[in-house]
Amino acid sequence: MNPKVMRTVLPLSVSLLAACASQQPASSVTMSTEGTTMVRTATVMNVRDVTVRGDSNQSSGLVSFAGAILGGIAGSKIGNGSGSAVASIGGALAGGMAGQHAEQSAATRSYTEVTVRFDNGDERTYTLDPGQDLRIGETVQVTAHNALTRISR
Repeated sequence: MNPKVMRTVLPLSVSLLAACASQQPASSVTMSTEGTTMVRTATVMNVRDVTVRGDSNQSSGLVSFAGAILGGIAGSKIGNGSGSAVASIGGALAGGMAGQHAEQSAATRSYTEVTVRFDNGDERTYTLDPGQDLRIGETVQVTAHNALTRISR
């Protein structure tokens, strides 16, 4: 073949072959702003049920007051004359104490504390709904996503 033709044909054929070659598509990266979910294996080290009673110093007194009024009204319906007055006072006292007890009972909170040890030796204590049936020595999965942590078997 003529060297002049070779110098023209060879670069032209290389250019055509390069133009026909398929290119790999750019890799796409999907990102999320929803956070990360972390699942870790742990062993239950301690389980205890906790009940926190409402502080009597922190009560508003509104329920006690309402109980006293209702007790006084109910007591005034009993008897006549001085007996009605005594029943009103007794009803007011009983209603006030019942209202105070109801307010403290409403402020009482129960939960279950579970302490777990992760495979790397870290220990954490979590608060769960009461009545969780977890046993010491049991292997659990601790799933943490954003600010929520769940413990499951």
